[in-house]
Amino acid sequence: MRPAHIRLAAAAGVLAVGIGVATALVVGRDDPGQPVAVASPTTTSVVPDSKLTPSPDNQRTTDPTTAPAPRPPADQPERAAKAAAAGFMRELGMRDPVAASYRATGAATAEVGIHPRAGEGGRLLDTITTTVQLHRYTNGWVPTGAKAVGAIEADEPLPFARIASPVPVSGLSVAYEGTVHVTVTEDRRGADRVLGRSFVNGGADALAPFHGQVPFSRPTGDAGWVVFTPDSGADLGVFSATAVRVRFVNSDHAPQILGVVTDPRPAASSQLVTLTGSGTLTVSVKGFAIEELRVLLVPAGTGNRPNAKLIGVDRTSENGERWSVSWRYPDESFHGHLLIQANGRGGTVEHDGIAVYHA
Repeated sequence: MRPAHIRLAAAAGVLAVGIGVATALVVGRDDPGQPVAVASPTTTSVVPDSKLTPSPDNQRTTDPTTAPAPRPPADQPERAAKAAAAGFMRELGMRDPVAASYRATGAATAEVGIHPRAGEGGRLLDTITTTVQLHRYTNGWVPTGAKAVGAIEADEPLPFARIASPVPVSGLSVAYEGTVHVTVTEDRRGADRVLGRSFVNGGADALAPFHGQVPFSRPTGDAGWVVFTPDSGADLGVFSATAVRVRFVNSDHAPQILGVVTDPRPAASSQLVTLTGSGTLTVSVKGFAIEELRVLLVPAGTGNRPNAKLIGVDRTSENGERWSVSWRYPDESFHGHLLIQANGRGGTVEHDGIAVYHA
């Protein structure tokens, strides 16, 4: 789903997500799964008086033809991010979305809280129903996902996975009569193309598991969205939404993970990597038909997959077979496991057999 005119764009750089104060070391090239950014609004600068006389403490000559570099308003990134998030939710079907909050989550990432302006009977709303995640590129802010607050937690598909029809979907949800609508869309100019629609049933009064498969027609592009919207029981448009950024399988060769090595290595008798203090954990993978390697850290316990944190991405294999991600971990306790996701034009394959423990 593009803000304004969405299409695929090569977005250079790094998408790093922290664990506590951890910083992911990301090695990458342009991400074909990112939609085009929305340009930030322009501002008008005020040129100071060029005829000011230098003070006795400063005898340098002032050049009346040279104005200081304009400074953008301090709230410009916030306003631009809110505009991009509101536009994204409007295209998902939310009527008159209001960007109610802004929170920077990194040097180039942010989260914006959204809600419809009014609910049933025209009653004004002030409670955030959806949080939109964004990444800032040269041309502006790009939505990378959304989550319906307290309503839908998507387990499958994972963000940026390669999917084919029918796409398996699962997670936790609560909605009117338990019904959650699922839509698969493909990026294109103007309104995104709907490839398929279906529904799943979760909880009606509290969060409960949902499972299903959504068939969709053959895409003509590379990327799109899987959008989950809870049924509200009223014709109010989209009240909240969880949106997962995906790419489509367009090759017969499925990726394969042929081997995984970590440094530090696991204990000899188990697949458990023990960390102490602060340092670097490196995950090296040998594979086939891989275009992108993503490594996530999943907290211990059941149902924690939606809480996985991205610790690194590699899109620049030396020879197409060997991939590597390094994570500079902090001196903080943690217990969970690595989720290694290999994406290729032929699909996505995962490996999750290595546990990690930090005392």
